[in-house]
Amino acid sequence: MTYANSDPVVACLSAYDEALVRELAGTDQLRIRIASGSGDRDELHELVRDADLVIADAARRYLLDRDAIAAMKQCRFIQQPAVGYDSIDVAQAAVQGIPVANTPGANAPAVADWVLMAILNVLRNRTGLANELGALRIGLVGMGAVAREVSKRAQGFGAEVMYVARRPLDVPNTRAVPLDTLLAEADVISLHLPLTADTRGMFGAVEFKRMKPGAILVNSARGGLLDTDALIAGLREGQPAAAALDVFDPEPLDPASPLHDLSNVYLTPHIAANSHQSRARVRAMVGENLRRVLAGEAPLNVVNSVS
Repeated sequence: MTYANSDPVVACLSAYDEALVRELAGTDQLRIRIASGSGDRDELHELVRDADLVIADAARRYLLDRDAIAAMKQCRFIQQPAVGYDSIDVAQAAVQGIPVANTPGANAPAVADWVLMAILNVLRNRTGLANELGALRIGLVGMGAVAREVSKRAQGFGAEVMYVARRPLDVPNTRAVPLDTLLAEADVISLHLPLTADTRGMFGAVEFKRMKPGAILVNSARGGLLDTDALIAGLREGQPAAAALDVFDPEPLDPASPLHDLSNVYLTPHIAANSHQSRARVRAMVGENLRRVLAGEAPLNVVNSVS
């Protein structure tokens, strides 16, 4: 990539200021456009229309859907400063030859810490009878970077760990099982899947009824994995016995949602990934990719197979 005629335009949709974008890119030879944070569609289209590079919005205020990406006339790279990228139409980006990258693993320790904290909170305060984590069986749905960190922490408490994945993986002291087995046997079920057409609404009334009596559900991945209405009904009936939720669909969670009134629910507002260390890792990965692309090199961690 070359910019012979003028400095490249960087459109930043995340909550970064101009100085930080220049620092991450390693150059002052940029024209930077910072989003207001309003999420306005017209503003979004204006920001990205002639941008060469786009830093997407980790907070999901600005969705890079098909129309937004189609409006991009000269974009050469989209960087998501987060692990999840379901707010970006990566297929449309691929059609236009735009690589999209994320920051895999950057938030794994922080999210895993939240998962263990949430499990302990629910065990002690939301189930009516305190249980020791080491006496329980933890079921992980998905075995990516976050789930691996959760597995290590849970095993440190002495808990048994089982998991569901598309194929058996080499994860120490764990057991790969079918989903039906995990639902029937796990005392705690923690979700660690991306949100796709196949996983949306994956957990609903049928799955809740199949859960082991007294089991706890934890979701730090994506709210859309759950049928929220079915979850509310299940929690009212004690199946699952309790839940810890950091993500919702849609976000933010409606203040009028019945989830706020249930005593067997622990809620946080999509903050599991927040830590000084995770933010530093994300920024380092974003900066490396910005510098690579500006230097004409291929970005790392591309998720839509565009080189």
